[in-house]
Amino acid sequence: MDRLHELVGVEDSVTGVTQAIHLAAVADHPPVVGAVHVSCADESENECVTAFQHGFVQHLLPPLKFAQRSAFRIANLGGRYEWGGIRIAEQHYAAAKIGAHKLMVVKINSHVGIEHDRDRYRFGVLKRYEGHSPCCGALCGLLEGKHTPAIGRLGEILQSEGKDRVATLLDEGAVDSANRSLFAAIVSARLQARKVVLDIQDYAPASPTRWLVIPCVTINRPERDTEIVCGVYSTEDPERPKEVTYFGLGDDPATYQLVRKNDRFMISDDHLGPVRPARDHRVLVLREWRERMGARRVKVDAEDERLERIRRDVKDGKHRHHVHSHVLLQLLLVTLAEVAPVPAAVLLFANGFAAIHHAFRVHHVAREADAHDDARQVLKEIHDRVDRLEPERAAAIIEMLLKDYRG
Repeated sequence: MDRLHELVGVEDSVTGVTQAIHLAAVADHPPVVGAVHVSCADESENECVTAFQHGFVQHLLPPLKFAQRSAFRIANLGGRYEWGGIRIAEQHYAAAKIGAHKLMVVKINSHVGIEHDRDRYRFGVLKRYEGHSPCCGALCGLLEGKHTPAIGRLGEILQSEGKDRVATLLDEGAVDSANRSLFAAIVSARLQARKVVLDIQDYAPASPTRWLVIPCVTINRPERDTEIVCGVYSTEDPERPKEVTYFGLGDDPATYQLVRKNDRFMISDDHLGPVRPARDHRVLVLREWRERMGARRVKVDAEDERLERIRRDVKDGKHRHHVHSHVLLQLLLVTLAEVAPVPAAVLLFANGFAAIHHAFRVHHVAREADAHDDARQVLKEIHDRVDRLEPERAAAIIEMLLKDYRG
């Protein structure tokens, strides 16, 4: 792991980065190794994908077919991690040796093109074929204000947790325009890795699992590509996969410092220091909301007969009956969507009843007083699947919500 930490913020060859990941993976001799590679669909990323295949996958992963080893691949515009991806992949590799603990390596690559002539360089453009084109096209499109579904999803994560990183990247006083595309790629890789970690913290793997999550940026060149490791998320104990630590760059592009030394780019910021525990976003959301509201319980100003009726039924224990639990929960969700959607969404997420893919939406809900529509989306998803809940879980949700509400 030491070599991998040394590479954080330092430009190296794509094979050098793969070798460091390889060495970190074999250090503890895991019985099974699985891998997920998230990358942009851009053809310029083939060199990075091939290096990971030949330097890591082909040596360490279990055979899928005769003489063939394969990583679980997610390739799309911008190299976006898709919620639930690691859960599917982990189940695949758990079948390689039933009952054995395993190491799951998740490598995330955003990318950026570069043009340079001696000491002059410009990120964001790549000369390929007979012309010049944006690289990464999706990230460049985001910075240029273009609108497509993929660019929209990139924008959502770059503006997550109440931080408008796109505005920061476009601010000449905060980020040098020559470095803007590189910094955008670093931030994107970091935040995609954060999504992976949220999935890990919210998931019970099929077999004991250690995790190694590595966000990287490929620098696409006319000659051989290079790569920068942005950070390293890791777990130590296969029996406690939720205890994640992080070492690496932060997610604020205004703090990045770029230098060129010995013909290599090196980047640092104030976060590049000791290994620290990864944050629990369910806890964070509740803390943010309570700090903003200055209260531990929700006061529903308007009296609502539906809430009073539900309280009476709960007092009589009707919510514990399998026939009534679903009906009462649906009624409660509909009512709270009208009278207090924001606190309901926050409480449902903080207590683990709303899915983890709502994390960044609920961060917004906790911070903004008028985020009612986002809050109602969270409530609607739970409402629509109430009939699939075990009666005991439905009853637990009802009790949790009513405990925090007072008339």
